[in-house]
Amino acid sequence: MKRSVLSGLAAFLLTTAGVMTPALAQDTAAGTDAGGAGDCTPLSEQYPDLGTEQSVSASRDFVTVWGSYELPGGPCGYESAAAHWEALVSSAQERGTYSTETPPEIMEQWAGSWGTENNTGEIAIVGRNSIREGMAARLTPEAREVFMSDSQLWLDDHAIDPISFCLQPNFPRSHTEYGYREFLFQPGRVALYSQMVNQLRHIYLDREHPSEEWLESSWLGSSIGFWDGDILNVYTVGVKEGILQRNMPRQTDQMETIERFRFVDPEGTEIPINTLGATPDPNARIEIELTMYDPTFVEPWHTVIAYYRELETNQEEREINWIHSWDCVEGSNWYMTENGVISQYAPGERPPITEPDFWFDANYVHQ
Repeated sequence: MKRSVLSGLAAFLLTTAGVMTPALAQDTAAGTDAGGAGDCTPLSEQYPDLGTEQSVSASRDFVTVWGSYELPGGPCGYESAAAHWEALVSSAQERGTYSTETPPEIMEQWAGSWGTENNTGEIAIVGRNSIREGMAARLTPEAREVFMSDSQLWLDDHAIDPISFCLQPNFPRSHTEYGYREFLFQPGRVALYSQMVNQLRHIYLDREHPSEEWLESSWLGSSIGFWDGDILNVYTVGVKEGILQRNMPRQTDQMETIERFRFVDPEGTEIPINTLGATPDPNARIEIELTMYDPTFVEPWHTVIAYYRELETNQEEREINWIHSWDCVEGSNWYMTENGVISQYAPGERPPITEPDFWFDANYVHQ
Protein backbone atom coordinates (compact mmCIF):
# COMPACT_ATOMS: atom_id res chain seq x y z
CA MET A 1 0.00 0.00 0.00
CA LYS A 2 1.32 3.39 -0.93
CA ARG A 3 1.89 6.02 1.71
CA SER A 4 0.71 9.56 1.23
CA VAL A 5 3.73 11.53 0.04
CA LEU A 6 2.04 14.85 0.74
CA SER A 7 0.95 14.07 4.28
CA GLY A 8 3.29 15.72 6.71
CA LEU A 9 5.44 17.12 3.91
CA ALA A 10 5.24 20.65 5.22
CA ALA A 11 6.82 19.51 8.47
CA PHE A 12 9.51 17.66 6.57
CA LEU A 13 10.83 20.53 4.50
CA LEU A 14 12.22 23.87 5.55
CA THR A 15 13.39 26.64 3.25
CA THR A 16 16.87 27.88 4.08
CA ALA A 17 18.68 30.44 1.89
CA GLY A 18 16.41 29.59 -1.01
CA VAL A 19 17.22 25.87 -0.93
CA MET A 20 14.72 23.29 0.23
CA THR A 21 16.31 21.19 2.98
CA PRO A 22 14.73 18.46 5.09
CA ALA A 23 14.06 19.08 8.77
CA LEU A 24 14.58 15.59 10.15
CA ALA A 25 13.43 14.54 13.58
CA GLN A 26 16.58 12.50 14.23
CA ASP A 27 19.58 10.99 12.48
CA THR A 28 19.98 7.32 13.28
CA ALA A 29 23.14 5.40 12.50
CA ALA A 30 22.52 2.08 10.78
CA GLY A 31 22.23 -0.87 13.13
CA THR A 32 21.24 -4.47 12.47
CA ASP A 33 19.59 -7.52 13.89
CA ALA A 34 22.00 -9.79 12.00
CA GLY A 35 25.59 -8.65 11.72
CA GLY A 36 25.08 -5.27 13.37
CA ALA A 37 24.96 -3.85 16.84
CA GLY A 38 22.90 -1.42 18.82
CA ASP A 39 19.29 -0.31 18.70
CA CYS A 40 17.93 1.56 15.75
CA THR A 41 14.77 3.08 14.41
CA PRO A 42 14.18 2.18 10.75
CA LEU A 43 13.61 5.07 8.36
CA SER A 44 10.20 3.61 7.55
CA GLU A 45 9.19 4.23 11.16
CA GLN A 46 10.83 7.64 11.38
CA TYR A 47 9.03 8.90 8.27
CA PRO A 48 5.81 6.91 7.86
CA ASP A 49 4.34 9.53 5.51
CA LEU A 50 7.16 9.33 2.97
CA GLY A 51 7.41 6.98 0.00
CA THR A 52 5.74 3.59 0.01
CA GLU A 53 5.66 0.45 2.14
CA GLN A 54 8.68 -0.73 0.14
CA SER A 55 10.88 2.34 0.61
CA VAL A 56 10.74 5.84 2.10
CA SER A 57 12.26 7.18 -1.12
CA ALA A 58 10.18 5.28 -3.70
CA SER A 59 7.71 7.19 -5.86
CA ARG A 60 5.39 4.18 -6.21
CA ASP A 61 5.03 0.48 -5.51
CA PHE A 62 7.10 -1.90 -7.65
CA VAL A 63 6.15 -5.42 -8.76
CA THR A 64 8.63 -8.28 -8.99
CA VAL A 65 8.57 -12.03 -9.54
CA TRP A 66 11.26 -12.91 -6.97
CA GLY A 67 13.19 -9.84 -5.87
CA SER A 68 12.37 -8.66 -2.36
CA TYR A 69 12.26 -5.05 -1.17
CA GLU A 70 12.75 -6.07 2.44
CA LEU A 71 16.04 -4.74 3.78
CA PRO A 72 18.41 -7.71 4.39
CA GLY A 73 19.78 -8.10 7.89
CA GLY A 74 16.86 -6.88 9.99
CA PRO A 75 14.92 -3.60 10.42
CA CYS A 76 18.00 -1.38 9.85
CA GLY A 77 20.07 -3.81 7.78
CA TYR A 78 23.57 -5.19 8.20
CA GLU A 79 26.28 -3.07 9.75
CA SER A 80 28.40 -3.27 6.59
CA ALA A 81 28.61 -4.86 3.18
CA ALA A 82 31.32 -7.16 4.54
CA ALA A 83 28.95 -8.46 7.25
CA HIS A 84 26.20 -8.91 4.65
CA TRP A 85 28.59 -10.84 2.38
CA GLU A 86 29.83 -13.07 5.20
CA ALA A 87 26.23 -13.98 6.04
CA LEU A 88 25.48 -14.94 2.41
CA VAL A 89 28.65 -17.04 2.11
CA SER A 90 28.09 -18.78 5.45
CA SER A 91 24.46 -19.56 4.62
CA ALA A 92 25.31 -21.08 1.24
CA GLN A 93 28.19 -23.11 2.67
CA GLU A 94 26.02 -24.47 5.49
CA ARG A 95 23.36 -25.54 2.99
CA GLY A 96 25.94 -27.03 0.62
CA THR A 97 24.91 -24.75 -2.27
CA TYR A 98 28.06 -22.60 -2.49
CA SER A 99 29.82 -22.89 -5.86
CA THR A 100 32.38 -21.01 -7.94
CA GLU A 101 31.30 -22.77 -11.15
CA THR A 102 28.46 -21.43 -13.30
CA PRO A 103 25.64 -24.01 -13.59
CA PRO A 104 25.34 -25.24 -17.23
CA GLU A 105 21.64 -24.33 -17.44
CA ILE A 106 22.45 -20.72 -16.55
CA MET A 107 24.47 -20.26 -19.72
CA GLU A 108 21.39 -21.04 -21.80
CA GLN A 109 18.89 -19.14 -19.63
CA TRP A 110 21.01 -15.96 -19.52
CA ALA A 111 21.92 -15.97 -23.23
CA GLY A 112 20.79 -13.17 -25.53
CA SER A 113 20.51 -9.38 -25.40
CA TRP A 114 19.15 -7.79 -22.22
CA GLY A 115 17.75 -4.31 -21.63
CA THR A 116 17.02 -2.50 -18.38
CA GLU A 117 13.41 -2.61 -17.22
CA ASN A 118 13.10 0.90 -15.79
CA ASN A 119 9.69 0.37 -14.20
CA THR A 120 11.32 -1.70 -11.45
CA GLY A 121 13.22 -0.27 -8.49
CA GLU A 122 14.73 3.07 -7.57
CA ILE A 123 17.98 2.89 -9.52
CA ALA A 124 16.22 3.86 -12.74
CA ILE A 125 16.88 6.23 -15.61
CA VAL A 126 16.93 9.94 -14.59
CA GLY A 127 15.80 9.05 -11.07
CA ARG A 128 12.22 8.60 -12.27
CA ASN A 129 11.24 6.16 -9.52
CA SER A 130 12.31 8.10 -6.41
CA ILE A 131 11.09 11.16 -4.53
CA ARG A 132 13.39 14.00 -3.53
CA GLU A 133 12.29 14.25 0.11
CA GLY A 134 12.59 10.51 0.69
CA MET A 135 16.08 10.38 -0.80
CA ALA A 136 17.11 13.29 1.45
CA ALA A 137 15.85 11.34 4.48
CA ARG A 138 18.30 8.56 3.66
CA LEU A 139 21.34 10.84 3.94
CA THR A 140 23.54 12.15 6.73
CA PRO A 141 23.10 15.88 7.43
CA GLU A 142 26.18 16.89 5.40
CA ALA A 143 25.28 14.70 2.41
CA ARG A 144 21.65 15.84 2.63
CA GLU A 145 22.68 19.48 2.33
CA VAL A 146 24.81 18.69 -0.74
CA PHE A 147 22.01 16.68 -2.35
CA MET A 148 19.35 19.33 -1.86
CA SER A 149 21.70 21.93 -3.34
CA ASP A 150 22.51 19.65 -6.28
CA SER A 151 18.81 18.98 -6.78
CA GLN A 152 18.07 22.68 -7.00
CA LEU A 153 20.88 23.12 -9.50
CA TRP A 154 19.26 20.45 -11.67
CA LEU A 155 16.00 22.39 -11.55
CA ASP A 156 17.79 25.64 -12.42
CA ASP A 157 19.77 24.16 -15.35
CA HIS A 158 23.08 24.60 -13.54
CA ALA A 159 23.92 20.89 -13.39
CA ILE A 160 25.17 18.55 -16.07
CA ASP A 161 25.08 14.79 -16.37
CA PRO A 162 28.68 13.47 -16.30
CA ILE A 163 27.95 11.04 -19.14
CA SER A 164 27.58 14.16 -21.32
CA PHE A 165 31.40 14.24 -21.24
CA CYS A 166 31.48 10.64 -22.50
CA LEU A 167 32.43 9.51 -19.00
CA GLN A 168 31.41 5.95 -18.24
CA PRO A 169 28.25 5.46 -16.18
CA ASN A 170 29.58 4.61 -12.73
CA PHE A 171 28.38 1.53 -10.88
CA PRO A 172 25.60 0.90 -9.87
CA ARG A 173 24.15 3.50 -12.27
CA SER A 174 25.56 1.39 -15.11
CA HIS A 175 22.66 -1.05 -14.56
CA THR A 176 20.15 1.50 -15.84
CA GLU A 177 21.66 3.13 -18.89
CA TYR A 178 20.74 2.91 -22.54
CA GLY A 179 21.71 -0.08 -24.69
CA TYR A 180 21.74 -3.84 -24.53
CA ARG A 181 23.78 -6.15 -22.33
CA GLU A 182 25.22 -9.63 -22.70
CA PHE A 183 26.48 -12.12 -20.11
CA LEU A 184 29.74 -13.92 -20.89
CA PHE A 185 30.83 -17.01 -18.95
CA GLN A 186 34.29 -18.46 -18.37
CA PRO A 187 35.61 -20.79 -15.67
CA GLY A 188 35.98 -18.78 -12.49
CA ARG A 189 34.30 -15.61 -13.75
CA VAL A 190 31.19 -13.97 -15.20
CA ALA A 191 31.45 -10.90 -17.41
CA LEU A 192 28.71 -8.41 -18.22
CA TYR A 193 29.14 -6.44 -21.43
CA SER A 194 27.14 -3.23 -21.86
CA GLN A 195 26.65 -1.47 -25.18
CA MET A 196 26.85 1.99 -23.62
CA VAL A 197 30.48 3.17 -23.71
CA ASN A 198 31.43 -0.47 -24.41
CA GLN A 199 31.65 -1.27 -20.71
CA LEU A 200 32.87 -4.69 -19.62
CA ARG A 201 32.38 -5.67 -15.99
CA HIS A 202 34.16 -8.73 -14.59
CA ILE A 203 32.80 -10.69 -11.64
CA TYR A 204 35.47 -13.06 -10.33
CA LEU A 205 34.29 -16.28 -8.70
CA ASP A 206 37.69 -17.72 -7.83
CA ARG A 207 39.38 -14.99 -5.77
CA GLU A 208 39.02 -12.32 -3.12
CA HIS A 209 39.11 -8.57 -3.69
CA PRO A 210 42.50 -7.05 -4.54
CA SER A 211 44.66 -6.04 -1.61
CA GLU A 212 44.68 -2.40 -0.57
CA GLU A 213 47.95 -1.99 -2.46
CA TRP A 214 46.33 -2.98 -5.75
CA LEU A 215 42.73 -1.84 -5.29
CA GLU A 216 41.90 1.37 -7.14
CA SER A 217 38.72 3.33 -7.69
CA SER A 218 37.23 2.60 -11.11
CA TRP A 219 33.92 3.23 -12.84
CA LEU A 220 32.66 -0.31 -12.26
CA GLY A 221 34.64 -1.19 -9.14
CA SER A 222 36.06 -4.58 -8.19
CA SER A 223 33.52 -7.42 -8.06
CA ILE A 224 33.76 -10.94 -6.65
CA GLY A 225 30.98 -13.50 -6.48
CA PHE A 226 29.72 -17.05 -6.05
CA TRP A 227 26.71 -19.11 -7.07
CA ASP A 228 24.12 -20.13 -4.48
CA GLY A 229 22.18 -22.59 -6.60
CA ASP A 230 20.79 -20.45 -9.44
CA ILE A 231 21.47 -17.13 -7.66
CA LEU A 232 24.62 -15.17 -8.49
CA ASN A 233 25.81 -13.25 -5.41
CA VAL A 234 28.19 -10.33 -6.02
CA TYR A 235 30.21 -8.08 -3.68
CA THR A 236 31.61 -4.86 -5.19
CA VAL A 237 34.13 -2.37 -3.76
CA GLY A 238 36.47 0.24 -5.21
CA VAL A 239 33.99 2.37 -7.16
CA LYS A 240 34.58 5.97 -8.20
CA GLU A 241 32.65 8.79 -6.58
CA GLY A 242 29.70 9.84 -8.70
CA ILE A 243 25.91 10.08 -8.71
CA LEU A 244 23.37 7.27 -8.40
CA GLN A 245 21.51 8.76 -11.34
CA ARG A 246 20.50 12.14 -12.64
CA ASN A 247 18.36 13.82 -9.95
CA MET A 248 19.62 11.35 -7.33
CA PRO A 249 22.23 11.72 -4.53
CA ARG A 250 25.96 11.49 -4.92
CA GLN A 251 27.89 8.39 -3.88
CA THR A 252 31.38 8.29 -2.41
CA ASP A 253 34.35 6.16 -3.40
CA GLN A 254 33.72 4.25 -0.15
CA MET A 255 30.44 2.77 -1.43
CA GLU A 256 30.21 -1.02 -1.31
CA THR A 257 27.34 -3.09 -2.67
CA ILE A 258 25.83 -6.56 -2.51
CA GLU A 259 23.86 -7.88 -5.50
CA ARG A 260 21.88 -11.07 -5.98
CA PHE A 261 21.02 -11.96 -9.62
CA ARG A 262 18.37 -14.52 -10.50
CA PHE A 263 16.64 -15.60 -13.73
CA VAL A 264 12.83 -15.73 -13.41
CA ASP A 265 9.88 -16.38 -15.70
CA PRO A 266 7.40 -13.45 -15.52
CA GLU A 267 4.65 -15.20 -17.49
CA GLY A 268 1.31 -14.81 -15.73
CA THR A 269 2.37 -11.69 -13.85
CA GLU A 270 1.16 -8.18 -14.57
CA ILE A 271 4.56 -6.49 -14.59
CA PRO A 272 4.62 -3.51 -17.00
CA ILE A 273 7.78 -3.75 -19.11
CA ASN A 274 9.57 -0.55 -20.14
CA THR A 275 11.47 -1.59 -23.29
CA LEU A 276 13.68 0.16 -25.84
CA GLY A 277 11.10 -0.47 -28.56
CA ALA A 278 11.89 -4.08 -29.38
CA THR A 279 9.85 -7.15 -28.41
CA PRO A 280 10.53 -8.56 -24.91
CA ASP A 281 10.63 -12.28 -24.25
CA PRO A 282 7.57 -12.99 -22.06
CA ASN A 283 9.40 -15.86 -20.34
CA ALA A 284 12.76 -14.27 -19.52
CA ARG A 285 13.63 -11.74 -16.85
CA ILE A 286 16.63 -11.27 -14.55
CA GLU A 287 15.96 -9.62 -11.19
CA ILE A 288 18.79 -8.17 -9.14
CA GLU A 289 18.47 -7.39 -5.46
CA LEU A 290 20.85 -4.48 -4.80
CA THR A 291 21.92 -3.29 -1.33
CA MET A 292 24.13 -0.19 -1.21
CA TYR A 293 26.37 0.73 1.73
CA ASP A 294 27.83 4.24 1.76
CA PRO A 295 29.09 6.44 4.62
CA THR A 296 26.58 9.09 3.52
CA PHE A 297 23.59 6.74 4.04
CA VAL A 298 21.99 6.54 7.49
CA GLU A 299 20.96 2.94 6.73
CA PRO A 300 21.70 0.62 3.79
CA TRP A 301 19.70 1.48 0.67
CA HIS A 302 18.01 -1.63 -0.75
CA THR A 303 16.13 -1.94 -4.03
CA VAL A 304 15.59 -4.26 -7.01
CA ILE A 305 16.77 -3.90 -10.62
CA ALA A 306 15.37 -5.90 -13.53
CA TYR A 307 16.54 -6.82 -17.04
CA TYR A 308 14.28 -8.05 -19.82
CA ARG A 309 15.49 -10.17 -22.75
CA GLU A 310 14.72 -9.13 -26.29
CA LEU A 311 13.25 -11.65 -28.70
CA GLU A 312 15.41 -12.44 -31.73
CA THR A 313 13.13 -14.77 -33.69
CA ASN A 314 13.26 -13.02 -37.07
CA GLN A 315 15.61 -10.80 -39.09
CA GLU A 316 13.92 -7.53 -38.09
CA GLU A 317 14.25 -8.33 -34.37
CA ARG A 318 17.87 -9.36 -34.88
CA GLU A 319 18.66 -6.06 -36.58
CA ILE A 320 17.02 -4.05 -33.81
CA ASN A 321 19.04 -5.94 -31.20
CA TRP A 322 22.35 -5.63 -33.05
CA ILE A 323 24.91 -4.43 -30.51
CA HIS A 324 27.05 -1.65 -31.98
CA SER A 325 30.34 -0.26 -30.74
CA TRP A 326 29.79 2.95 -28.77
CA ASP A 327 31.72 5.80 -30.38
CA CYS A 328 32.31 8.41 -27.68
CA VAL A 329 35.66 9.82 -26.58
CA GLU A 330 35.97 10.31 -22.83
CA GLY A 331 37.20 13.76 -21.87
CA SER A 332 38.43 14.81 -25.31
CA ASN A 333 40.90 17.71 -25.31
CA TRP A 334 39.17 19.16 -28.37
CA TYR A 335 36.37 21.73 -28.16
CA MET A 336 34.60 24.35 -30.28
CA THR A 337 34.99 28.03 -29.46
CA GLU A 338 32.17 30.59 -29.52
CA ASN A 339 33.36 31.55 -33.02
CA GLY A 340 32.97 27.99 -34.27
CA VAL A 341 36.71 27.27 -34.29
CA ILE A 342 37.89 23.79 -33.32
CA SER A 343 40.57 24.21 -30.67
CA GLN A 344 42.43 22.12 -28.12
CA TYR A 345 43.01 22.58 -24.40
CA ALA A 346 46.57 23.25 -23.37
CA PRO A 347 48.03 21.12 -20.56
CA GLY A 348 46.32 22.06 -17.30
CA GLU A 349 43.48 23.96 -18.99
CA ARG A 350 40.95 21.17 -19.43
CA PRO A 351 38.02 21.37 -16.95
CA PRO A 352 38.01 18.78 -14.12
CA ILE A 353 35.25 16.75 -15.76
CA THR A 354 35.59 13.73 -13.46
CA GLU A 355 34.98 15.73 -10.26
CA PRO A 356 31.35 15.86 -9.03
CA ASP A 357 31.66 19.46 -7.88
CA PHE A 358 32.22 20.44 -11.52
CA TRP A 359 28.93 18.81 -12.50
CA PHE A 360 27.01 21.04 -10.06
CA ASP A 361 28.01 24.68 -10.40
CA ALA A 362 25.76 27.73 -10.31
CA ASN A 363 28.27 29.57 -12.51
CA TYR A 364 27.36 27.39 -15.48
CA VAL A 365 24.15 27.02 -17.45
CA HIS A 366 23.81 23.53 -18.96
CA GLN A 367 21.26 22.98 -21.68
